[in-house]
Amino acid sequence: MLDIGRGSRFTVTDFDVAVKKCGRTTNWSAALQLFHEVSHQRAELDNRCYITTASACGKGKQWKLALWLLGGIIEATMEANIIYRVPEGPLTAPAGPAVAAAPRPPALRDYNVGISACESAKQWQRALSLLREIAETRLEPTVISYNAGISACEKGIQWQRALSLLAEIVETKLQPTVISYSAGISACMKAKKWQQALSLLREVVDTKLETHAIIYTAGISACEKAQQWQRALSLLAEMTGRKLQPSVISYSAGISAFEKAKQWQQALSLLSEMIETKLETDTIIYSASISACEKAKQWQQALSLLREVVETTLEPDAIIYNAAISACEKGIQWQRALSLFSEMQAVKVNPDVFSHGAVISACAKCRQWQRALSLLREIARTKLEPTVISYNAGISACESGKQWQLASLLLVEMVQTKLQPNVISYSAGISACEKAKQWQQALSLLSEMRDG
Repeated sequence: MLDIGRGSRFTVTDFDVAVKKCGRTTNWSAALQLFHEVSHQRAELDNRCYITTASACGKGKQWKLALWLLGGIIEATMEANIIYRVPEGPLTAPAGPAVAAAPRPPALRDYNVGISACESAKQWQRALSLLREIAETRLEPTVISYNAGISACEKGIQWQRALSLLAEIVETKLQPTVISYSAGISACMKAKKWQQALSLLREVVDTKLETHAIIYTAGISACEKAQQWQRALSLLAEMTGRKLQPSVISYSAGISAFEKAKQWQQALSLLSEMIETKLETDTIIYSASISACEKAKQWQQALSLLREVVETTLEPDAIIYNAAISACEKGIQWQRALSLFSEMQAVKVNPDVFSHGAVISACAKCRQWQRALSLLREIARTKLEPTVISYNAGISACESGKQWQLASLLLVEMVQTKLQPNVISYSAGISACEKAKQWQQALSLLSEMRDG
């Protein structure tokens, strides 16, 4: 960062470069520190100093500070004569001397910076309020103003408002950009409105606007959220037909769509395509691919993918191992599940509650109740806390081993640890009692379940 000391001379350009760097790294407190240093040396600050600092604060999700710095567009919740004490050092340091707000009427770029600041902080209502305020002045909002507003609605999952703003751009004779449409599609995606997302995509294709890969990626993500894997595949094919190179995010969304639909072959086909086109893969993409195999009970394929990860420069994490262990659990491969669990610890990947739950469930399905209970007890010896899923797997293991007393004890233990047994918990406990012909205990558990 540029060091602007109180004894050194500087230019507004120097300040602008330094604060923009703070904005890129979302280091808003450092931007305010520089602003404070500059205010000691100059009686009047250039308007650009305020705008650049406000932008850095906005990127750091400090929307109130950003609006205050913009001076003329202070919100009603903040007094016009309020003085913010700028921190001298880190955020925890004591406050420094007061700095006055910029004494000038708001300009359009002030509003744009303010809207962007609210967008970054997910303050969509305030962003729209500022956008409407532009219309009340002699200023006219630009596409940049509208794009920031649409992005704010997208982050707030306000898809209808986002589409309304997109329509307003056209009504005001402005030209929507790729950013306008991608933010609109993303808003629909987050709200699981895939039909509306694809309708916007078609609108882009039908206009003279150059179709960009980012638009298709947003559409594919919308299909993924709505579990419309066939449409996701169609969009990927359409991208290729238009000679648009799918990005890592495009492929990731496609693989995730196939994973949710248990289309493991399609998921692996996309993964192979990524590797062939020399796109950089990551652990998220592999974990989604392994999970697709797991859901389809293709445990051999899941283990093969895990070995691929180990043989590459990627470092497998708990998510990848969990998906592979779950694949072994569904394939009734308890020994392989235990082996992977041990491998995690050997390569210093800390097992989490999901790892324990999957391997306990694998043991339960193969009537390895002693091992399952040993693993359940191992959770208590770590810093992890057992979950309802962990206990359910343990109770199911006792049920498969006809250990009705242990199953009943685990149900009592759940309540003591302030975990609420669910239908699965009680069903496994009742089944354990039924298999051991302990009908009185079974009726007692049934009564507990009804009372709960």
